[in-house]
This record gives sequence, C-alpha cells and structure tokens, in this order.
Amino acid sequence: MILTNRLRAGQTSSNGENKSGYRLYLKVWKCGEQLRNVYQVCRSRTHYLSKEYVMSNENILTPEVNQLLKKMELVCHELAWNRFGQADELFELTRQKVYPESISRLAESFGMMLVKVEAREYRMEEMLKELQQTSKELEISRKQLLRENAGLKKGLRDRFSARRIIGQNSEMRKILDQVERIADTSVNVLITGETGTGKELIAKALHYNSLRGPGPFIAINCSAVPESLFESELFGIEKGVATGVSMRKGLLEQAQGGTLFLDEIGDMPLSCQAKILRALEEREITRVGGKKSIPVDIRVVAATNKDLKAESATGSFRRDLLFRLNVISFCLPPLRKRPEDIPLLVKKFMDSHCQSMNRALMKISSQAMNALLSHSWPGNVRELENEVERLVALSYSTTIRLEDLSENIHGSNQSSKKGDSIAGKAKHKGRRAGKAKTLQAKPEPQVQSLIESEKRIVKEALESCQGNKTQAAKLLGISREGLRKKIKRLFDD
Repeated sequence: MILTNRLRAGQTSSNGENKSGYRLYLKVWKCGEQLRNVYQVCRSRTHYLSKEYVMSNENILTPEVNQLLKKMELVCHELAWNRFGQADELFELTRQKVYPESISRLAESFGMMLVKVEAREYRMEEMLKELQQTSKELEISRKQLLRENAGLKKGLRDRFSARRIIGQNSEMRKILDQVERIADTSVNVLITGETGTGKELIAKALHYNSLRGPGPFIAINCSAVPESLFESELFGIEKGVATGVSMRKGLLEQAQGGTLFLDEIGDMPLSCQAKILRALEEREITRVGGKKSIPVDIRVVAATNKDLKAESATGSFRRDLLFRLNVISFCLPPLRKRPEDIPLLVKKFMDSHCQSMNRALMKISSQAMNALLSHSWPGNVRELENEVERLVALSYSTTIRLEDLSENIHGSNQSSKKGDSIAGKAKHKGRRAGKAKTLQAKPEPQVQSLIESEKRIVKEALESCQGNKTQAAKLLGISREGLRKKIKRLFDD
C-alpha cells in the first residue's frame, strides 16, 4: 500500500471540480508527513537508546539485542515509505526472552505504534475509496440532473409554444403568428387587453420559444408591490443601507439573460417609472445604496388592462416610458369577440381538470354549450376555466347539462331567451293578433299542470329514497345539483 504515491497522484490530478476531495488529499498528505516525522524521532530515539545502553554497560551488546535494534531501525526506514511488512518479524523477536527489559518494552511499544499506524493508513485507504465512489455517484447524478433539466426546458417550450395556444379567431391567429415571428428577437413588447385574456401566456410563449428560453422568466405584479419597496424589489439593495439589511439582488438583476414580465405596469408608481426607463435605455442598474453600475441583459415584456395612451394624456403614466415599451404591441381580444374559440377552450379545460381530479372524461350538452356561447364572459378565459373546473368538480354524471351551470350563466341565458321571445312577439304582433284569445285561454292550465306534475314526480322520488337527494337525483336521471335547483324553483315559492 503506497499511499504517498497515490496522494501525490491525487494532488497533481485534481482540477478544481472536486475541491472537497482535493482538500482531503491535502489533509492525508499532511498527516503522512507528521507520521514520518514521528518515525524519524523514534528511529533517532532507538539509535540513542542503543548508544546509551552501550555506554552504560561495559559489556558489548549481545547479538540478539543488536539484531533487534537493527530490525527496529529497518522498520523505521520502511515506515518512512509506508511499508509495514516488517511488523510480524518484530513481534516474533520480542517474544524471545533474551533482551533486557528496557529494550523489550521499547520494541513492544514500537510494535503497537506500528499496528495503530497501519490501521490508520488502512482507514485512509478506505476513505479514499469511498471518496472516489462518492465522486463517481455525484458525477452520475450531475449528468442525470442535466438530462432532466434539458427535458423540463423542452417541456416548457412545448407547453408554452404559440402553436399550442388555442385560437381560431382571425385576430387571435394574427397575434400568434407575430409571436412566433418575433420570439427570437430581444425587442420590448407591450401586451394589452382585458383581465383574463391570457396576457401572461403570450409573455411566456415569447420567452420559452426564444434564445432566452434557458434563462429565467421573472414576473412581477406592479400593483401588488408597495411604492416604498418598489425600488429595492426591482433594483436590489446593498448591505448596510439600514440596520439588519443584507445584500439582495433585484428582479432586474435576477432576470439576467432572460425575460422580465411587468404585469399591470399601468399601476407602477410615477417615482419608479423614470428609474426603470433609465434602466431600459442604459441597460444597467444601480442597487439602492450602491455606487457601482451593474450591466443587465434582459428582455422586457409589459402587460396592462388599461389604455396607456389615455393614462399618459392625463399624466398618470410617462409618455417616454410608453414609447420605450411600445416597440411591438399586442391587443388581445376579449372572449365575447371570439365565440368560435369557446368550444375548443371548454374541451381543453374539461380534459385537463378531469385528469387532475381523476374523473372520467366528460362531455357537455348542446343546451349547456349554447348557454356558454351566449354568456358575455366579463372575466374572459380565466372565468371560463373556473366555470369548467367547478362543473367537473360538482357534476355527478359524465354529461354537463344546462341546469349544472352557474346561476349567473344559466340566469343570463334564460333572460336572453326571454328577451328574444319578447322581441319576437313585438315583431310579429300583428300576425298574432287574431289568435290572442286562443293563446290566453290555453297556456295557463297547461303550465300549471306541468308544474304540478313535476312537483309530484320529485316528491315521489324523494319519498321512495327516504329523502336522500343523491339517490333521488340518480332515480330521476339528473345531477344532484340539478335536483337541488328544481327543489328550490318548485318548493321555495
């Protein structure tokens, strides 16, 4: 076991990738140097004791003692080169009772020290083997993490690809084509549109499908950060600016090599607009309390649901910042202006939430779909997704019916139908004038009889199921939510 040579090889082959292993090599090397110094001291002490023994005794050393001392001197020489093969011979010699007591004790102590040193050297060998094995495992884990990271980045690119964004509307298709065309550039982009139209989704499509895709995507909601903290959050702060404050990088610095998404930029305080304008123009920032300028390489994508031109005209938004951000602008249409996308969005959201909730795939009836198409959707795509998620969570069957929809959607559909009916009656009033008496004579008893029949059927179903609404709904072939609405409509009067 020539540990010294291995340590020298480890020292010369270390390249900085395994600094902890190199430090261990140095520790072992220093330990070996200290052991060699101990060996040299023992060797000189043995030689000194032999001389003392010769000087203190008139007789010349016996051949046996001389042999033992030479053997100890040879062991010292071998120990200096990390060789322990002479230990057994030393113990064999000390078993013989032909040496003076002081020489025997010295030889036995030396032998015990030799055993401990050999055990320590063996442990160091094992530690080096474990270190090498750990180094190999770390290298394997590093390569695996790199593969997983590359797979995750590819998944993000595929997930936020402009081609995967649902939009059959002509205006939406035009926007998605422009997103693909400018993705690889670094121009600033301003996205406007009502809340819930998918502005952040467009921003992520711009980032993950560009050359900056491997870099960070940092998003900040400008309306959620207090004005007093906005500058430190955006530009960072130096250590010691205030008591207990440590150095912290700002979001602009964290987005280095990537994209900074400024959501609701219309709510950014005026005091910060000038500072971020300078950062966009100079491409460098200065932390709060700092003096050194830090260059930044970022792409800025801003979004707002306000009319920034009108805001700049009233003085609540800087006109020069608007010109800096508005290199390329996208105005996303609201969902009510793209009804052809609603069935596709419903199908996508329904399949996604069924999978996440471990439900069977569901479908929607034509009446329910017509109600969704006629709704105004003030919350746009976000409101539609929330409605579909609620339907998947509460539905007892695999088919979404009209009565399963929310009250506001179902009610608006009923009111729209009622309005259409009134408009139709007004339009054809002259044509229906001759049949007015007949229509006044018959509808009342028919409607009354249908309501009574429906009440009787619901009562019989509840009585047969002993008041269990879930079983009664299954018996009637409707959902529990639909039965609840029927009970409220029929019996709460």
